[in-house]
Amino acid sequence: MKFSRYLIPIALTIAVVVSLTLSVVLWTNPANYRSKQNSEQNPQTEQLSKPKSYVYTPIQAVHTNSDGTQEILVNRLVNAVTEIKKTMQGYHDAKIKTLSRDSQTKYLNIANRPDSIMLNYSSPVSIKVVNQIVNHRFKNFPNHTVNRIVLPTNNSTKLYLLNDKNFAVYQVSVQHHDLKSLNKVLDMNIRTIPASLRLFNKQPMVYVDDSVQMQPYKYLVDRQSQDYFVSRLMNNEESQNVTAKRRRNLLIYSDQNSLQLTFNSQTRMVEFSDYRTNKDQRAITSVLNNSYKDLVKLGLPLDNVRFFRYDTKTRTVMYRTFVEGFPIFRANGFGTISTRIMNSSAKRLNFSLDNPEVPIPSKRGYTTLPATEVVIRRLVARGYKTKDIQQMRIGYGWQKDKESQLLINLIPDWYIYYNNQWHSYTSLMNQY
Repeated sequence: MKFSRYLIPIALTIAVVVSLTLSVVLWTNPANYRSKQNSEQNPQTEQLSKPKSYVYTPIQAVHTNSDGTQEILVNRLVNAVTEIKKTMQGYHDAKIKTLSRDSQTKYLNIANRPDSIMLNYSSPVSIKVVNQIVNHRFKNFPNHTVNRIVLPTNNSTKLYLLNDKNFAVYQVSVQHHDLKSLNKVLDMNIRTIPASLRLFNKQPMVYVDDSVQMQPYKYLVDRQSQDYFVSRLMNNEESQNVTAKRRRNLLIYSDQNSLQLTFNSQTRMVEFSDYRTNKDQRAITSVLNNSYKDLVKLGLPLDNVRFFRYDTKTRTVMYRTFVEGFPIFRANGFGTISTRIMNSSAKRLNFSLDNPEVPIPSKRGYTTLPATEVVIRRLVARGYKTKDIQQMRIGYGWQKDKESQLLINLIPDWYIYYNNQWHSYTSLMNQY
């Protein structure tokens, strides 16, 4: 009886000691911990990836009416770009020829062609990438660079591929295909914004021609654990001795050889560096293909994630999450994921532990954004130089919700690519 009186306290003391010992082990070298629980809780991870044709899809559709007026088709109740892509699967006997190069007039004539829909990429891609969204009907085409695809709504045998840099226009001839499904998209419940394609700093840009009301959103955030990425990215045959070190707000995992994974607890951003030998690609198709493979390896949900920009100088590929066809911008202009080829023995991935998952109603009222010309005029009046404005687009700013760590606020704003960096219009105007 006396022994039984001390049995429970002794057992509790042993449990506490074991727990403290494990905590110390995990704190001093958390790399020893491979979270099987996280893997078991995420059996669907491999199914979260999306095909290449989904990620490298155009991000905007502009409809040109029979009278020449234009409008952006907004993906609200209907994803216009997705519906238009469905009509592009049956091109037969496709042939391509060059209509013109280095002619702004001929380029704009096709880009602003009445009775057409123009699909826009936010950054140039190759025809081999476009080939992914047309069911491989363009596989034998020369691998030209493309910014825009123009689909006539009244001509069933022609479409056009446009290159902004050299104003090249390529005409694609196909066998007769049914235009009913393409025109049917225009009859769907799609919101439109008055717009026009014009030249800005000698390059084509879609202007928003009137002030526009944008809906703010709240989003439930998917907060992924660090253990998940340690297990996924550092667990391979060559990484048997993974260690972890803490430096202020950084937790750095390393295999002492070729892999390093750094978590920033303050920003919840992650940097993965891979110093193993890789192909030192420079051709845009190879870079985008390999970037996509790295994207899939991360195991992040790719719903609404799209290719946003490729910087040829740094060989950095940027992906962003889109809401209604508009990109999300985080602090310092960062997107959702970026990949970068450093050289033949180094590449780097940057991504966030937090990603928008489920939209919920926001109590905020609509935000009115000014027209493109008004934005430019106000920026110039504040002292910004027109020649240093490289791109402009409507987007959503990522703001933490004060009431819950699991929520974020997405605030509509103009975003300006100024001196090689993205800034919100509001922040630029508040600097002076």
